[in-house]
Amino acid sequence: MASIKPFRALRPNPLYATSLIQTSPQVQSVAGDSHYADGLPVLKIALEIGARHRPETTEGQAKAYEDIRHTLNELIKQGLLQSGDKPAMYVYEVTHKTYRQTAIWALTGLEDYTNGTIKTHELTFADSVRRIKNYRKNTRLEGSPILMTYTPSVTVNRIIAETMAAGHNKISISNHEAAHVLWRIEDEATLKELVAAFARVKTVYLADGHHRLESAYRLAHEQRENREPVFNTISALYMATDQLRIQEFDRVVFPDPAPGKEDLLNRIRERFELTRADAPVQPRDFNRIGMYAFGEWFELTPRNIPIGNFASRLDASILQEQLLAPVFGIVDPVNDKRLKCIGGAGALSEIRGLINGCPDAVAFTLCPLSIDQLIHVADAGEILPPKSTWIDPKVPYGLLLYQH
Repeated sequence: MASIKPFRALRPNPLYATSLIQTSPQVQSVAGDSHYADGLPVLKIALEIGARHRPETTEGQAKAYEDIRHTLNELIKQGLLQSGDKPAMYVYEVTHKTYRQTAIWALTGLEDYTNGTIKTHELTFADSVRRIKNYRKNTRLEGSPILMTYTPSVTVNRIIAETMAAGHNKISISNHEAAHVLWRIEDEATLKELVAAFARVKTVYLADGHHRLESAYRLAHEQRENREPVFNTISALYMATDQLRIQEFDRVVFPDPAPGKEDLLNRIRERFELTRADAPVQPRDFNRIGMYAFGEWFELTPRNIPIGNFASRLDASILQEQLLAPVFGIVDPVNDKRLKCIGGAGALSEIRGLINGCPDAVAFTLCPLSIDQLIHVADAGEILPPKSTWIDPKVPYGLLLYQH
């Protein structure tokens, strides 16, 4: 059974929400703090990214976390962030140019991760888990939720529809990419009905947020061992499987040393049929992989599809095991700095920029997984290489914050 609970969220003041959550280029003040021209801080920069820009020394990180805590207190004191009087859950809606998605936002108990209710499908980067764990420990703050998916529920769908139709307690912001709307649910009867509905859900699947969930679990384990207060919940967005969108997650390799053209192509031909393409290749069929190298696009078709577990037959695994490891020597995709993963609608554009900056780089494009494939991998207890799925929605940092 999935366990959810309401929470007291820190919410941007509706008068300033769009400025606080915007993602357009910021103006640097003389002090080096990131602000917009209107003087308001950008929440993601002020409360999260600042910790990454400091020297990773004991003193540097301590100062970064101290600054974040001070900034958070000032935002609350100035009324830019507001706290609800009562614990609540939220209906969340995001509207893109061509589609709309809805979900329930609540807290999830970490026991769902340890007892197998939450199933995962990807490896994590050890350094990312460490950094997020330290951030969570020192700030007690969560600025964006992990994303869960589950088999659609008639009860949950009805509550979402009724809450949106009533139109009460509505918060909305928009940027150039999407419109985000929240409806707060404080009614005790409705909250109990939601808790009961999710308690009937036997399995939920982690769609996005593997690093955040793993870091939360590890921190809670440390806190128990040290007899400290335990942060035993995590902010989570629950979106039914028929609402999720999975996009491609591509790879760029920065080889060292740079390979010769014919040598690389010949080594690839040992395992793949290789065909030159006249245009960028973004596969829409499985067992087709695009490659950009030496100023040309190619389409790769694996000569042999593994007969092992299901995950090994998917393109992200085939690319890793049959090309990245044997040809480029990338046997540890979790930690190898020569590998960069790029996902989402703007992936091809970002790849072009990286290739222009490093002509020796080699890019690979993959067909997006389907929801059914993701669930099959998770149900089988199998694991895909890290960054195998780019899943929408991407909730803006600070839309709702939760502090332990």
